[in-house]
Amino acid sequence: MNVLFVCTGNTCRSPLAEKILKDLRPDIVVRSAGTCAVTGDAISEKSKQILLQMDLETDHQAKKLDQADIDWANEIYAMTKAQVQELQMRFPNSSSKIKLVTDDNSDIPDPYGGSIEQYEITYYELKSAISEHFL
Repeated sequence: MNVLFVCTGNTCRSPLAEKILKDLRPDIVVRSAGTCAVTGDAISEKSKQILLQMDLETDHQAKKLDQADIDWANEIYAMTKAQVQELQMRFPNSSSKIKLVTDDNSDIPDPYGGSIEQYEITYYELKSAISEHFL
């Protein structure tokens, strides 16, 4: 199975989600991308700190979402309801495989520019949501 996580810049939420799922389910192939990402950008420093705290891989470079990513994925998880809608409008032929990462229809807020505590909250929200889907 190929799973794609999508956020805005691909430097905070979607890389965290990617690393969480890779750790929980090494049998699943996981990638991440961003709707407005600058390909090659580094992971945010605070996301990197959280991954180090959790003993997870920190190697990541941002990637701008493209059609090849959509075609590659069996399941696509966005961080917000607005991102789900945007992706379903941009890629209507793939709308059935685009879902919100949370089961309770809540958004995962972008911690970008926030405190390390906000990044920790984001990590645990993602871990909980991903565990519900994949464990």
